[in-house]
Amino acid sequence: MNREFLIAFKDVMREQFVNKNRVELEGLGQFEVVHREQHQRTFDNGKVVMMPPEDVLEFKSNIRISYDN
Repeated sequence: MNREFLIAFKDVMREQFVNKNRVELEGLGQFEVVHREQHQRTFDNGKVVMMPPEDVLEFKSNIRISYDN
């Protein structure tokens, strides 16, 4: 792939994620922006921290691997 295509592809993907749109790449999977609410997290040492809300990018693969010969 040439560099110009990759830059344009990245820009389109980024724009879609900023607009919270799901992006599906046929044969690969789908990317989706998911909002996570504020929540508490308890660490192994017992310390409790309030985690801020955030939008995260999740990927769900359409690729299935078969280990049958």
